[in-house]
Amino acid sequence: MSNILTSMVVFCALLGSGLTWSNVDSDSRGNGARDAVVDVVEAFRKDIVADKEVLATNSALLEERVNNILADVVDFDDFSKKVMGKYYRRASPEQRMRFASVTKDTLLKTYGASLLELDADRINVLPLGPQGRGRETKVDVDFQMQAGGMLNISFYMEQSKAERWMLSNVVINNINFGLTFRKQFAVMMEQNRNDIDDAISAWQDSLARKS
Repeated sequence: MSNILTSMVVFCALLGSGLTWSNVDSDSRGNGARDAVVDVVEAFRKDIVADKEVLATNSALLEERVNNILADVVDFDDFSKKVMGKYYRRASPEQRMRFASVTKDTLLKTYGASLLELDADRINVLPLGPQGRGRETKVDVDFQMQAGGMLNISFYMEQSKAERWMLSNVVINNINFGLTFRKQFAVMMEQNRNDIDDAISAWQDSLARKS
């Protein structure tokens, strides 16, 4: 559970078990964010969990299906921009595209199989708590692991200009993975004398080692 996609995989892997939706208030913003989560749940239930045995022996097909589902809720270009932080402006268009591609492809290949390995006893989506004044809506989820222990996952959903609800960030047990990723890339830049191409290569190797 060392990065934002792992967190999402944990969330989606819960589909194979009982799902408990707690009552949510009538706030339209919260309902819209919840509906987006429900759609992802149903997509994984139909396209991933139901074909678990087939996908276990076909990594390419698994990666394709996970990508198709996450494409509806994750903007990898925006995510990559946030991870690059202050270095984004210094990067050329080609470097930005490479970083986004490396981040997406590496995470999907590295953690897609986790979806087939995890098993959940139950998941409880909590009622919406107080929300900030920004565009994000926080949806808290309690996940009890089969081996014991509880994970609290906060999904920060943000409505795009096209009025689609997209995942903006994930916080697991109070660890902000979006911020963690940004700090990690900054370290890569420092270690590679601020050479963006070398830092991207190091970033790719770092993600792959976390499998």
